[in-house]
Amino acid sequence: MVVLFLIWSHVNVVVSDSMYPIMKRGDLVIVENAGFEFNPNDVDVGDIVVYKAHWPYYQYLLYEVDYKLNLNPNKTLCIFREGDIKDVSIKVLGEIKTNKGNYKILEVDIPKSPIKPVIHRVIDKVEFNNKTYFIIKGDNNPIHDPELVSVNQIKQKVIVINGHPLVIPYIGYLSIWVKEYWYLVLLFILLYYAYDYLKGGRK
Repeated sequence: MVVLFLIWSHVNVVVSDSMYPIMKRGDLVIVENAGFEFNPNDVDVGDIVVYKAHWPYYQYLLYEVDYKLNLNPNKTLCIFREGDIKDVSIKVLGEIKTNKGNYKILEVDIPKSPIKPVIHRVIDKVEFNNKTYFIIKGDNNPIHDPELVSVNQIKQKVIVINGHPLVIPYIGYLSIWVKEYWYLVLLFILLYYAYDYLKGGRK
């Protein structure tokens, strides 16, 4: 069990084509873990990381906010803060200047909510209010991720050799299939135990 845990903690499943062509949906990518094998403060531009993202669950809200406030999503980044609240609130914190231009920074206060691991590339490392953040983007996506990612959100880094990430093609489809069709897996398990029970009763 320990060996299986160690192996599984060093792989991650690619669930979309946002990093195509270097990674594709269903690939298994080899990673190292933050705090044990690398310091997330040392992450730099060009690194491919796995971070805990809030934005996938709030995309429609962010689109609506950009529209109502007449903001350019190409030049807007959000800092999500979880708290003991019932409703989402958003306020403008200010701007940051980078080599890629200026970005409007929004603070999004949210209730405790699910987070999703995202495998994307760091395209900029910035300072805002005396804290280090990362601007991150999928290679195959037209714009950056809407979330300004803190150091603490970085959980893994993809191992790269000679500029190529370590990827095992297609193996991750098994994990994707189990997550998407968990009810079929559960049904199979129930049928197996029912068959085993009935078979035992006939003896």
